[in-house]
Amino acid sequence: MRWGDAVCAWALVVLGATHFLVAYVPKLSLLEGPWAGGAAVAIISMGLMNAVRSQRRGDQFLRWSTAAATALTTWVCLSVLYRYSANVLHRPAALATGVLALIELLFCVVG
Repeated sequence: MRWGDAVCAWALVVLGATHFLVAYVPKLSLLEGPWAGGAAVAIISMGLMNAVRSQRRGDQFLRWSTAAATALTTWVCLSVLYRYSANVLHRPAALATGVLALIELLFCVVG
C-alpha cells in the first residue's frame, strides 16, 4: 500500500501543476487568477506533504498535520464541486483531484 500512497500523492502534484498551467496562466484577471493560482498551490502542497508522509511512517506530527491540510483541501475541492456541479462534466480533473485527496486523507488517518 505504500507505493499506492506515493502514486496518489504524486498524481496530486501533477494535477496541481496542470491546474496551474491550464487555469491560472490564461486567467490572469483580477478575480479569477488568484483563486486558480491559490487552488493550484494548495493542491501541489497537499500532494508534496502526502509524498513526504508516505516515506516517513513514524513521524506522527507530520501525519496529523498532513491529515489536517488534506482535509481542508478536500473540503474546499468537494464543496466547489457541489456548488458548481457543471465542473464535473466540463472539468473532470476537479473530480479526480477530489477523489485522490479523499484517498490520501484515508491514508493519513489509517496510517
